[in-house]
Amino acid sequence: MATSLLIGNGINRVTNHDASWEHVLNALTPQTLSLPALEHMKHKPFALVYEEILLTRLSNDKSVDEPAMKSQIAQLVGGLQFNDFHRRVMDSAIRHVITTNYDYGFEKATRQDYPRSHLMRESKYSVFRRRAVRDKFVWHIHGEVEAPNTITLGYDQYSGYLQKLRTYATADRESKNASPFKMGNMAFDHVSGTVYSWLDVFLRDDIHIVGLGLDYTEIDLWWAVTYKARKKAQGFPVGRTIYHDWYIGVVEEQALARRSLLRALSVEVLPRDCADGFGHAYEMFISEHLETLNP
Repeated sequence: MATSLLIGNGINRVTNHDASWEHVLNALTPQTLSLPALEHMKHKPFALVYEEILLTRLSNDKSVDEPAMKSQIAQLVGGLQFNDFHRRVMDSAIRHVITTNYDYGFEKATRQDYPRSHLMRESKYSVFRRRAVRDKFVWHIHGEVEAPNTITLGYDQYSGYLQKLRTYATADRESKNASPFKMGNMAFDHVSGTVYSWLDVFLRDDIHIVGLGLDYTEIDLWWAVTYKARKKAQGFPVGRTIYHDWYIGVVEEQALARRSLLRALSVEVLPRDCADGFGHAYEMFISEHLETLNP
């Protein structure tokens, strides 16, 4: 069984201390505009905070539009610096890196070209959106900097994305672009011309989930985890899913509830107290799980 990676913004925050969603959402708010969204932000789902900011700005200034906001986000994120952990991920035997990040940290860390390698044309969603780096692929499943309209933040876009993803996954054999995994083709990424998505990789491979908080508004990811668990129960040859749950100090009740839910969805949860810092946690993860893989 091949091993692939689903990785979030945590790897950026080792180097870029302003790479948090709170920083991005705060930057969308003009100093002259007081927003209820910024009150109690840590207790609100970020996708709905984004909607709150957008709608408040639209009601106060008719010249504001969502494409301009997304371009602003792209500028903020585009300047993030990669680190050695990005490079080591790309130097490992991992072939598919699935990321929710919009930036090109993994690609830039290789110091190689990273041309578009999308398997279908998409202008808003990212079921087939990826970049090629040597023999590897980086899937930007929540959009990318060079295409700001694809950046997935608001609840409306998450909902549309999930609709498209589920339609693809459940399409009949007669459909032009049905999921090869569903059709029993497990070698889809080794046959030239085959159309497949990150979801096919997620279902087939052993997946390590790292640096990702799994906010409950990320309904596409929660659906993918649930769908994989259902396919496993139906006897499909799905891979393992391993969630690396990193924390410091006391584990909050919310985190314990997430662990319980993930385990019920056939996810293996590996807690790690990161008292020595998250950089050390990435060091240990890469050494233990990626650099030991056979090419």
